[in-house]
Amino acid sequence: MNDYKKIFGDLSTIRNFKKKEIILEKGVVENYLSFIIKGSIAILTYHNGNEICISFSIENSFFSSYGSFLTKEPSEYQVLALEETIIEHIDFESLQKAYSISGDHQKNGRKIAELLYIKASQRTLSLITKTAEERYIDFIEEYPKFLQRIPLKYLASYLGITPVSLSRIRNKITKS
Repeated sequence: MNDYKKIFGDLSTIRNFKKKEIILEKGVVENYLSFIIKGSIAILTYHNGNEICISFSIENSFFSSYGSFLTKEPSEYQVLALEETIIEHIDFESLQKAYSISGDHQKNGRKIAELLYIKASQRTLSLITKTAEERYIDFIEEYPKFLQRIPLKYLASYLGITPVSLSRIRNKITKS
């Protein structure tokens, strides 16, 4: 394994996941706050037998089923590696220990929590105020290289549309 610089020092662990490997099962308590060193993940849930993509994360970003991480309640989400993925993660108790050791760790923890909140808040606002086409354009502007790395069924679900509707939007934008 490569020698990665750890954000959380000796309190964290590096893990490798294969493509399509489940990182967290729905219904299991989230024990980790994670940082993606390499690869990508999708955060999924299920409703009426349908798989729904809630969020994506790629290299150099944090992810967690954060509500479950904080409350110790079972997660409503499944986390899936979309490709070979390497993460660094820290468990709740070790994170609390890191906070007690250093003010810098406390500040970084607050920043991570703020980033996760902002991402979720922006997603909610986008679903309420924007059309599917606007959400797609925003996505390709924010993650231009990521578009080639994710299955279109997850992207369509994330945008709140069917794969057929996504295909129409993509064709319309390509012709423009």
